[in-house]
Amino acid sequence: MEIERIHLIYFVLDRSLKIIEKGKSMPEIMPDGIDFKDCFEIILPRHKRDLSFEKILSFRNRIFVLSAKTEGRRIFFRGEFISGENDSQLMYHGIVWQPTPGQLKELGDHEYQIIGKAEPFSQSVFHPDQMKVRFDRLNFIDASLLREKQRFEALFQYSSMAIIVSNEKGEVVLANKMAIQTFGYAQSDIPGMKVEDLIPSRFREKHLSHRERFHAQPSSRNMGQGFDLYARKSDGSEFPVEISLGHYKTIEGHFVIAYIIDITKRREIEMAIMKQQEEMAKANDEIEKLNEELEAKVEQRTRQLQETLEILEKSRDELEKALSKEKELSDLKTRFVSMASHEFRTPLSTILSSASLVAKYTLSEEQNKRDKHIQRIRSAVSNLTDILNEFLSIGRLEEGKIQANFADFNLKEQVHLVCNEMQTIIRLGQKIRFRHHGNQMVHLDLSLLRNVIINLVSNAIKFSPENGLIDVETQVSPKQILISISDNGIGISDDDKKHLFERFFRGKNATNIQGTGLGLHIVSKYIELMNGHMIVESELEKGTTFTIKFDI
Repeated sequence: MEIERIHLIYFVLDRSLKIIEKGKSMPEIMPDGIDFKDCFEIILPRHKRDLSFEKILSFRNRIFVLSAKTEGRRIFFRGEFISGENDSQLMYHGIVWQPTPGQLKELGDHEYQIIGKAEPFSQSVFHPDQMKVRFDRLNFIDASLLREKQRFEALFQYSSMAIIVSNEKGEVVLANKMAIQTFGYAQSDIPGMKVEDLIPSRFREKHLSHRERFHAQPSSRNMGQGFDLYARKSDGSEFPVEISLGHYKTIEGHFVIAYIIDITKRREIEMAIMKQQEEMAKANDEIEKLNEELEAKVEQRTRQLQETLEILEKSRDELEKALSKEKELSDLKTRFVSMASHEFRTPLSTILSSASLVAKYTLSEEQNKRDKHIQRIRSAVSNLTDILNEFLSIGRLEEGKIQANFADFNLKEQVHLVCNEMQTIIRLGQKIRFRHHGNQMVHLDLSLLRNVIINLVSNAIKFSPENGLIDVETQVSPKQILISISDNGIGISDDDKKHLFERFFRGKNATNIQGTGLGLHIVSKYIELMNGHMIVESELEKGTTFTIKFDI
């Protein structure tokens, strides 16, 4: 609390008797920074010597009567000088005093006489001890009020809701930090504004009548119950609010306290919840509709299932008969393969024996060439024997009795050897072109892989025209092994591709070409044993490409 609200008169002097501070209740007769002696004359205690800080300080516990002239008249003040900390300043505090004629006479006759008793805020003389006690009490009251003010400011300024105080005219007199932040105004813009400036224009006319009724019968209550309230920011944007009103009265008049909460986030959440509820209601309707449709479909499917079961029951005997016939046919094909393999093995063994005898003749200088052809005959016959042995064991293959034996070998070298061996059976003008890319060492079953490549290359030769080109390409990368055999032969139709790897299947355009229909079936099984798969790309009369892939 400021001291001028308690003391009618006060001012502060420094050691050079300069006026360094004065109360707002003092008449404007003493500019700051001028000498005390230029404004005042000490009437009591009277002195005739030079006036100084120490001289005034020496008159402790004395009432000082001061005289000052302003606007042509003399004003008297009565009060006490009190020294500050370390006696570095003096503060004079007292009251304006109008002496009687008798008192004026006494002032002239008695140099150091104290006139009357000191009574605060009266026209009698102050007693020093009383003045000192009152000043100490005022300091205590001032400190208490300061603490209360700090508490009030803490509650007011740091509240989590906006607080605005307005007078009876609807003018804003106080606004806390949250109000400044919420409405987006500067601190200096709020005081003096009309409350209507913070309300959207479409509500201002009604608000004036509401405000008048509230001031006529003030009461603490929530505002706008049952209605949506909106406030207006400095940029003109609007936002939803909740407002509670309070009131108080002082000597300055009636005041209204508005507690304002920005409920934008709450409204957004409420709208989101309402939207979700609408969506849920819509979803429930759709679910009910789907349930009805599902029940109808279940009934329909149940009837269909019953009908299907009846049909299956009737056709079970027919299926059992068909399966029995299929088994008989399969057994017949297996026996046929065993018989054919057995019949082919004997003449092939004879050829192998005859070729061995030819190798013993060394009569001409062309013996090296003869030996080379003899060796090829042996190799071809040996490979044919191996294939026939695999045909003989097709039953064991499908029963899982044949297993892959993995080992490391040079893929480029082995495929090149197979291509050379197949040169003996190529047709007129045909050419086998072999290319390899990447690393050469692989980890596969060499015997199974040789049979696969021999079968695919021999098919390419068999189904390609004269002067045709057969491409054999291998590629080894860190993650995959690729082997492809391509030809420009008769090709395979899309319908035949579906059955290409079935036992005894022969394409419609291959009926006049020798073959048993077992080769590709065995090839596919061998590739599966080595954890690979095969892709077939073909077009009629343009050729076929078989691509084998093994993941590393």
